[in-house]
Amino acid sequence: MRRLPALVLAGALCLTACGDGPSYVRDRDGVLRVTLDEYRIRPENLEVPAGRVRLDARNTGRLTHNLAIEAFDRAEGEEARLYGRTDTLHPGERGSEQAPIVLRPGKYRLTCTIANHDDLGQYGELKVVAP
Repeated sequence: MRRLPALVLAGALCLTACGDGPSYVRDRDGVLRVTLDEYRIRPENLEVPAGRVRLDARNTGRLTHNLAIEAFDRAEGEEARLYGRTDTLHPGERGSEQAPIVLRPGKYRLTCTIANHDDLGQYGELKVVAP
């Protein structure tokens, strides 16, 4: 009888680990609408069509934040390639990209480049797909 709870727990763990990876919020018009707060980007995983991408970030936190699009993969010690970012946003502010951003299909990293916010969990994933 004591094995039954362990089997149920093991089955539940297997079910939660199954899947195809992260789920993405699809934005069809190429505008990344996100909110930033203490060490979070919401939604965390976004999908947009390839081409021109616009950033629309709103800081709902108590600290300053920004939103940047960087290369997803990079070699250890290598500087991340930056595709675009917002200015620094103070609490309550909203901002957009500093310059036009054109992205090809692939994966990119969304992050806050201020201090160690990325290390504290303020990052996400951007999947760019063929239109």
